[in-house]
Amino acid sequence: MTILEAVSLGDVFVPSIVYRLTSLPRDDNEAAFASLKPHPHFEGMEPRALVARLRESTAVRAAGAVVHEAGWDHHIAITARAWTYPTRWCLALDASHEKCTIHDRRPSTCRTVPIRYDVPEGLLVRAFRGVVDAGIKTSDFRCDVSASAPVLIRDEKVVNEEYASARAEGARKALAERELAGYMLRSPLLPPIKDVYAELRRNKLVSVSFPGAVAAAHDLKLLDDDAVKKFCESQRALLAREIAAALARKRKEEREITTRFRAIESAYGAMLERLAASRARAV
Repeated sequence: MTILEAVSLGDVFVPSIVYRLTSLPRDDNEAAFASLKPHPHFEGMEPRALVARLRESTAVRAAGAVVHEAGWDHHIAITARAWTYPTRWCLALDASHEKCTIHDRRPSTCRTVPIRYDVPEGLLVRAFRGVVDAGIKTSDFRCDVSASAPVLIRDEKVVNEEYASARAEGARKALAERELAGYMLRSPLLPPIKDVYAELRRNKLVSVSFPGAVAAAHDLKLLDDDAVKKFCESQRALLAREIAAALARKRKEEREITTRFRAIESAYGAMLERLAASRARAV
């Protein structure tokens, strides 16, 4: 989900900032194209055709920064995802784990299941086939893939209007946050870009705590004081509940996340104090 989507769902999820790296060879890097090892979903594609499609992805188009190296462009994109205990289901599910309690306001990632909205249309069929092939091998795969299932994609094009609309809206929201992503990569409250890039070269995906994203969005006036206050209060209440439940479960493997959640709760408390002080000075 996008940063602002995560803020709007502050009463449901504990979000984290996610940095993602997409590394693409430049057109003159013949050696890279010759040795390219694509994701299994895209095996067999002509390398240059694959890279051309990947350049159309939202992850590349909405990247907050591009690190240039000999023959390569490394695109750093920023999104958000829910942070929770490994023993917990999605926090938006009801007690039966069957129904989504926020279906009408679910984020774009959920609206475009099983394929994320940032997958370019030219790669959708391969990506969809890969997800289905992997899913049907598991015991909890529930997607209808029978001959009577609604048609989602035909001839490489999305034909389901609701799904197409959700993909377009997801891409729009992501692209609208490109400036925010660039600002966050320069923010003194978040890891510097050189450290983020170094870690991404090792892991391709890096998560950090979310308060810096809220501060950045506030600086750019994407969030006003009331929105920040509402989010911080919602997060503190949610974090308190999650921590209390974890303490009741008494599982050693959850201690690290509990410590992290306490630090995040404290950070949001500090943000509320600064906001109140700022308002008092303005009176």
